Amino acid sequence: MPETFEMDRVDRIADILYGVASGGGVIEYVPLGRRVGVQPHHLGRFLEQVSARAANRDEPLWSALVVSKDTGLPSSGFYVLARRLRDEYAQSGDEQVWNEERQRCYHAARSA
Repeated sequence: MPETFEMDRVDRIADILYGVASGGGVIEYVPLGRRVGVQPHHLGRFLEQVSARAANRDEPLWSALVVSKDTGLPSSGFYVLARRLRDEYAQSGDEQVWNEERQRCYHAARSA
């Protein structure tokens, strides 16, 4: 049963992030965590699952839309994950990785 609950959270996070992309915005870790019942510092595992699944489906890395309240940027884990999932980012700077994935999210949401 725990696997089902975890996948439900992954699905819920993906749905929320798709909605965020539809609005052309970003969401902070704390509000996202509240919406899915996860402490913000535990979201990384779920965001990784959301993005890995999306990459396998040739979708954008939706976790690009989750940012820190303090910096307005994703955590360092996002950049590591993006480079692991997308070879094209191997030599790209963090800003370029984030900008490209955000734009992919926005484009995908507008095109659906």
